[in-house]
Parts: sequence; C-alpha cells; structure tokens
Amino acid sequence: MLQIDRLSHAYGDIVSLRAVSLEVDEGEILCLLGPSGCGKTTLLRIIAGLETEYSGVIRFAGADIRPVPAHRREFGLMFQDFALFPHLSVADNIAYGLKRRRLERKLIAAKVRSLMERVGLNELGARDVASLSGGQKQRVALARSLAPNPRLLMLDEPLGALDAQLRDQLALELRRIIKTSAVSAIYVTHDQREAYAVADRIAVMNMGSVQQHDSPRQIYQRPASKFVARFLGLRNVFSTNDKRLDALLEGAADHSWRSAPSLLIHPAGISPSNEGSTRQIEVTLLDAIYRGGYYDATVAADSGLRLSFALKDLPVAAGASFLITVAPDAIIPLAD
Repeated sequence: MLQIDRLSHAYGDIVSLRAVSLEVDEGEILCLLGPSGCGKTTLLRIIAGLETEYSGVIRFAGADIRPVPAHRREFGLMFQDFALFPHLSVADNIAYGLKRRRLERKLIAAKVRSLMERVGLNELGARDVASLSGGQKQRVALARSLAPNPRLLMLDEPLGALDAQLRDQLALELRRIIKTSAVSAIYVTHDQREAYAVADRIAVMNMGSVQQHDSPRQIYQRPASKFVARFLGLRNVFSTNDKRLDALLEGAADHSWRSAPSLLIHPAGISPSNEGSTRQIEVTLLDAIYRGGYYDATVAADSGLRLSFALKDLPVAAGASFLITVAPDAIIPLAD
C-alpha cells in the first residue's frame, strides 16, 4: 500500500535520512523504533506532507504522492501531546474533522458514538477534555484521528507523555483499536517494549538509516547489528577476537560469526546446567536484581567473561559458583 524508495533528507549540511526504503501493507502496523534524533519523526512528517524537500519516491496505492498536498492525502496524524482543542468537549473534538467535511449531523453523531464506544469513552462525550486523565486524552486523540477514515494512520510517540505502567496497558489497547479499524498505520516510538506490543513489523533506525526491518520476534531473536542488539537492551555483545569467548565459540551452530566483527551471546539461550550436561561452563554469580517474576543475573567465568541473562530462581547465593549451558544457536553474528 505505502512504498518508500530510497528516501533521503537533510537540514542544511545535517543528513537526517539516508536512502530509506520501506513498505507498509494494507492493514499492517509498522513501527519506527530508534533513539531521539534518528530520523523517525522526519520520515513521518515527509509521508504526511509536512516536509516537502527530499529525494526518493513515496507511493501510496501505486501513485507518487509528492504532488499531493498534505490536506489532500487523507492521512491521519496523532501527536505525543494529543493536540486536543481545550475549548471543545470530547465529542466535539472527535467530530472536528467530520464537521469540516460538512457531513450531515446525523452521520456525524452516529460516527462519534461509534468511535467513543470503540475507544472506551462511551459516557464521556460531554466532558471537557481538560478534565480527562492522560490515558483518556490519548483515546480522544486516537478517535479524532480515526474519525475521517484515514487511508493511513500515523502516530508520533503517542504514549510518550504517559507513565510506564499506563503505557504498557494502552499499547495493547492501541493495537486492538487500530486493528479493529482495519487501517494501515505507522507508529513511532523509542521504547522497544511498546514496539513489541503494537507492531506487526519493526524498522529499527539509527542516524537516518534503517538498521533492521522484520517482525518483533525476529528482531529480538536475531538482531542484525551491534547497534540493534544494544538498543534492545541485549548486553552480551563482544568482539569476535575476544579470547574469553573461546570455550563458547567451539560449539557454535552458525560459523558465520568467524567473519563478523562482533557477536551476541543471546540471553534467551543461557540457562543453568545440571551435572552431566554437555558443554558446561562454570561461572560465579556476581549479582542478581529481582524484576518481578525473574532475576536479572550477571555471572563471570574464570576467563573473565561476563554474561547477563534471566533466571527464574537463583541456584546459588551471590559469590558462589554454578554451571550454565549456552545453546549453540544463541551465538549470533552482528554487523557493526
């Protein structure tokens, strides 16, 4: 549906996007994930038509959208600060775009009722938006963006102003509402947990380029580069020349690590080992932080190699030794 082909952009001498190529299929949620300043919002603004100076091609439904002004693209855009009209009620905020299209009052009223039900605001239509909680304001902003039946919905850090617990809850609700609306969407965030919860596919961005583009599961299980692994919070990243790795690398299933500059020992492939298991490694438990349901543990081998991974239960006290096994397929080559 949406095709982006080698899109580049610069602010003066500062390059913000570097030959970005992406696609969004019909009904799909694509998440742009990356740190601040990586080009996510610039890409969104170009697609929306708010930035017009760029090289490359953007097509929607097969047609180049460069000559189409922003207000005629029929794309919905939802911002982090919600941009609600404080002098209007919940219902009037949602109806704003519909009234500008001069639709019949009955059609507008029916559409607003339907959207308020979909986003869980059934009883709040007459409320002043200033009296709403952050989560309720987010739902109003989403309903207003969906009201005109946009061909593409774009959300720029829509949960960024909310606390962490509320973000986790609303991320799942956002995905449900977007999927129920059967609209294609581009979702911008710097939070990987949010991206996992919302996206069908994730494009990880850094310094204006796409580092990896795949399903949430594949990106977590097989990060392609050192940047992606570290941005996802995977700490066991080492140079392939690190001699402390020798005992682990002997059993690697994928020998492509030999030509890679770096590698990841994926924490999902590290587990305590029983006596008699093959490829055991003795380690000392340095510390363990309880995260609720699991411990975030750090261990050290005799070689000085340190590894971090999750433990459901602690096998020994801090300072004591125990055996671990590293699955061969947990050794993943990384590009720089």
